[in-house]
Amino acid sequence: MFKFYVALWASKLMMGFYYLRKKPKTDMPGLLACKICPDFLKIIAKPKLTIAVTGTNGKTTTSALVNDFLRSSGMTTSFNDWGANLMAGFATNLIRGVSLFNKPKVDCSVLEADELSMDTEMVKIKPDYILVTNICKDSLRRNGHPENIFNHIEHCFRLLGDKTTAVLNANDPISCELDRDGRRVFYSMTDARTYPLENISKDITVCPRCGGRIVYDYRQYRHIGRFKCERCDFRTPHAEYPAEFVDLDSRTMMINGHEYPLISDTIFNAFNVLSAVALLRELGYREPEISSFMATQKVTDIRESSVEYNGIEYFAYAAKSQNVSAASTVFEYMAKEPSDKDVVLLMDEVQDKNHPTETLSWLYETDYEFLNSPHIKKIIVGGHMYLNHKLRLLLAGVPEEKIVAVEEEADIPQYVDQYGITKVYVLYEIDYVTKAKNMRDSIVAYAKGGK
Repeated sequence: MFKFYVALWASKLMMGFYYLRKKPKTDMPGLLACKICPDFLKIIAKPKLTIAVTGTNGKTTTSALVNDFLRSSGMTTSFNDWGANLMAGFATNLIRGVSLFNKPKVDCSVLEADELSMDTEMVKIKPDYILVTNICKDSLRRNGHPENIFNHIEHCFRLLGDKTTAVLNANDPISCELDRDGRRVFYSMTDARTYPLENISKDITVCPRCGGRIVYDYRQYRHIGRFKCERCDFRTPHAEYPAEFVDLDSRTMMINGHEYPLISDTIFNAFNVLSAVALLRELGYREPEISSFMATQKVTDIRESSVEYNGIEYFAYAAKSQNVSAASTVFEYMAKEPSDKDVVLLMDEVQDKNHPTETLSWLYETDYEFLNSPHIKKIIVGGHMYLNHKLRLLLAGVPEEKIVAVEEEADIPQYVDQYGITKVYVLYEIDYVTKAKNMRDSIVAYAKGGK
């Protein structure tokens, strides 16, 4: 235990240092603790309730909804809300929740968790609940393919045994197969009539049990919907928390006969709300208090924010570079969102600029074809991979006259339209939150006559 307490006290000291510097959102204390004591995550005391939220897409928004509700209900929580969803982030989260003598001082820890960390780090924490949003195609370089993601999460459930409850998406034919021998509860959604476009790259096409063809009664987006296998009895499982009615225009949803507000007009965020409601209902919270809370919520600022000037709304909107499913889903939303708009792509990953080999395959699995929409008046691409993006847009059939490609991102504002549109979307890689907001604000400043 000597190493553990040295790690705990040293990390607490470092945490205080970062607080004094007004930089509390760092995982460095957790990194230090795990370097000093490799068993730190096993030993550190856990609160009476520990919740992990994982999945390819939606875990940041969903975990924020869960954490913010618990806090609003009077619970004290620790939460890795700055996006550090690996070992060091987990450790920092838990360090915040204990005293100098390793006694819990919060009621609950909410942990946003990277999928590949589940069977290496999350098994040490042993959460009471694991909510899985979905499993989709992600970065080839980081995650390989959906089966690899599934295997890591499934291994976690097998190692934990009956120590946790799985909260799963019944409309996802991949993740609904997780933890078949454990305690599982499901959420599902009726047909929201989103009329999804066809994706170039499929997340799943054959039954995971028999290899037969999967067919759909309806899809919501990508492979999410009500499905069945043509050959065996694999189908959408019964859900304890079904959304029987969804209206994205009015931003409302009915779950087990009770109405809940939605935080946006997107189908993927409707699923984020649904999954959070399912978990909170499992924890014993009543429908009216959850519904009242959801009415106060919006998409987390690190995923979407906007300002308005001269009749145009300017958005910074996360799209996740190299994540095929997330980028394609956002591109589909751009195509269907009915306002006339300009789209700015800041989709290069930070680490790629100095990476010896650029990763290009994701460009050709991502549905750039969706950006060939009459609602999109101009697409401006910037960054060191700007010509790769331009080529992909041309191959997707986007007219060359609608594309502006500039290597220097500082030149982007001068090309954004100031008339004939009502919205501008700056789509950005999630490591670029501050940079994207600065770009959006620079575009607004240029529209105001500044430089």
